[in-house]
Amino acid sequence: MLTRMSAGLETDSTVVFTPHYSCRMNSRVAMARWQKSIKFQDQVEEEFSGKLNFLTAGELMISGSSLKFMEQIRYPGTGWVLVEFSTSVTWLETLIQLRRIISRGYRPLVAHPERYGWCRRKRSRLITLSRMGCGSMISARSFRFKKYASTARSLLRDGLSHAICSDAHSPRDHIIDTRMKKTIGEYSRIQWQVLTKDIPQMILNDERLPELPLQKQRKYE
Repeated sequence: MLTRMSAGLETDSTVVFTPHYSCRMNSRVAMARWQKSIKFQDQVEEEFSGKLNFLTAGELMISGSSLKFMEQIRYPGTGWVLVEFSTSVTWLETLIQLRRIISRGYRPLVAHPERYGWCRRKRSRLITLSRMGCGSMISARSFRFKKYASTARSLLRDGLSHAICSDAHSPRDHIIDTRMKKTIGEYSRIQWQVLTKDIPQMILNDERLPELPLQKQRKYE
């Protein structure tokens, strides 16, 4: 999959691995997963030296009162943490959990908002989250599923996502490459570079992201 991805990415692009964690996960299991991810990063850095850069973070399933593993999953050198919820999560619960994360000094990135009922019912809620200091990232993988694809397209059309990520779980999933660029360009009002380079670089620089909706033709850096 990385070989296929590297063919469609600019040289010196950065790929961030985000293995899945859960607040309910056993600490030893979480540590083993983190160590395995770092080892994998070391292996691919040698294989793709001079072509791609790699970082390891994580995607944390938030549920209940625990906020374990925030340090393990944050983007290296930043306060940004990629979080997800059950697809049945309510809007109120989402707000409460994100505020808890912010109160701990982290910056939440909401993974695949197109999959949550509260977003599909009222997409402007992502504007509220952006004003709180949260980011949101559409998953390219969602375009495989009819249930989520229409919402993902409308979010891109209206500038209601900060970025688009691969979220690839298998070789069948979409990845961020030249073919995906063409697909997204058909209905996104925001430039491909903004969604896949400019704003992701802001995340890696630990910067606050612009409030949604994003403005057409504006450069973010």
